Amino acid sequence: MPPIRLNRRRFLGCSAAAGLVLAQGQGQADDAITIRIGLIGVGNRGTTLLRTLLDLPGVEVVALADTEPRHRLRAQGIAEKARGVRPEALDRIEPLLSRQDVDGVVVALPCDLHASVNRDVLRAGKHLYAEKPLALTLDECDLMLAEAARVPDRVVHVGFQRRSNPRYRDGVELLKRGDLGDLIEGRASWISSNGPVDGHQGWLGRRARSGDWMVEQGVHVWDLFHWIMGGPPASAIGHGRRDLFTELQPGRDVTDYYSVQLTWPNGFHASLVHSWADPADDAFTGVSQRIVGTAGGLDFGTGGVTFRDRGRSRLSIHPGNLPDTRHAMLAFLTAIRAGTPTASPVSLAEARDATLTGLLVRKAVDERRLVSLEEILAEARAS
Repeated sequence: MPPIRLNRRRFLGCSAAAGLVLAQGQGQADDAITIRIGLIGVGNRGTTLLRTLLDLPGVEVVALADTEPRHRLRAQGIAEKARGVRPEALDRIEPLLSRQDVDGVVVALPCDLHASVNRDVLRAGKHLYAEKPLALTLDECDLMLAEAARVPDRVVHVGFQRRSNPRYRDGVELLKRGDLGDLIEGRASWISSNGPVDGHQGWLGRRARSGDWMVEQGVHVWDLFHWIMGGPPASAIGHGRRDLFTELQPGRDVTDYYSVQLTWPNGFHASLVHSWADPADDAFTGVSQRIVGTAGGLDFGTGGVTFRDRGRSRLSIHPGNLPDTRHAMLAFLTAIRAGTPTASPVSLAEARDATLTGLLVRKAVDERRLVSLEEILAEARAS
């Protein structure tokens, strides 16, 4: 199949995200340049990323790697149906990384493999889209930052896709402008009835592989709060349950229910309830992130802004469904096309902070006590 050639008008018309990226000062790139992508890991999340890439102009998926034969076959079939061409499927990553026709690599593997595989991608000279979390430990995060610093001409994005979502971007800007006054509290919930979720070969049910839900999934919430507050919290306190599904899955050791409260140095508080054990009823389940200030509140889920002054009309920021994975992929591709170093939606230092807060929350929940961020940093320095 020949490369897809699009002029600037058609490409920008495909999604508001492309215009968003350009507006962030990431250069006037030649949008007609075809980017050739290899995927490492085409399980659940990897398949979503594959479908997203296949739906974008100016992209060729030329190769994919996964140790599971059925994952490779499924991914090849999806690509062939979408584009009429079957990408090469490999059971090891080394042949993919050695291909000269791969410009960028998208990695969607279990969390314990992120650090080593992501470094391998950069050492191979490829642009990298790395799924969150950046790594499971601060040492691994620091090694990743050092590796990226050695190749400053390579694009490195981490999969905190909300950072590319127009509703979140404009919502955070509204908060930082002070439109809602002094910020008092953040309230988040991530509640599902789908437990026990375990992943391929059970990796999501094992703390050593996933980092537990505070690090694997909760990092999205921590990153949003960091984004608003300019950095991680000073302390956390929480409690949780790691025994909810042990009868179904002996050996499962992740925290399938927990609640936590976080405090920032300026007095701002935030909370999260994170559960896989609620009943299958919309009254119980769902994902929400809300911020309350002295002058009003913002619901990131809907984009609704309500003021305490009842004489002020409510606002709606980018209402409706916004495909933030598509926005994130467009940001990655646009950065590659720019040809010069550009700011990513989330920096590697910010991605490291998300892991840091995940470790803070995990310790607070494990020990059911107030834990300071300095404790986590001291443990990392001593290791």
